[in-house]
Amino acid sequence: MLSPTVYLIDDDPVISFILADLVESVHLPYVVFSDASAFLRQDLSLLTGCIVADVRMPGTSGLELQDELRYQEIDLPMIFISSYPEVPSVVRAMRGGALDFFQKPFAPQQVLDRIQDGLRIDKARSHRQARSRAIGERMALLTPREKEVLQGVFEGKLTKTIAHDLGISQRTAETYRHLMMEKLQAGSVAELVRLTIEFLPAHDSP
Repeated sequence: MLSPTVYLIDDDPVISFILADLVESVHLPYVVFSDASAFLRQDLSLLTGCIVADVRMPGTSGLELQDELRYQEIDLPMIFISSYPEVPSVVRAMRGGALDFFQKPFAPQQVLDRIQDGLRIDKARSHRQARSRAIGERMALLTPREKEVLQGVFEGKLTKTIAHDLGISQRTAETYRHLMMEKLQAGSVAELVRLTIEFLPAHDSP
């Protein structure tokens, strides 16, 4: 994964220069693209940071770029700028998840503030994804029986009830629970439930 970067996409070299000078003034890494197609030719799965894009560009427009990124499930915060901020374009951009929409000429500090917001949002997203992957890797270590015990704990059942449901002794159920908590690095039942809740959005069951 690459370092968090501001991706500046505009076919107007003057605007690109202004934006580049703006992010460079606060020492943010950036890359300039003259059109959306050049941006899309990268390995998008490796990118972190945020995007500042013009709406009207030759070829792929900024709104079409937004659609394509959403189709590819690339969730980078996106800021639009345009000389022609028609209401339909603004509404489409914002409903598509844009962080903000600025009219040219824009107030530099306002754009910079939103870029900083975008970088913070993406950092939080990257952290959540990394944590989710880590939890998933731990869950994958569980045996089928340990997953059954986890399901029982998650449902709030006592160990003796879980043992009865699974047709095993209470001591065996306690052993499975101990092994399961070690693998998941959970120090308490509360933490175990929290980890399971974090894991569940992408999975049907533990």
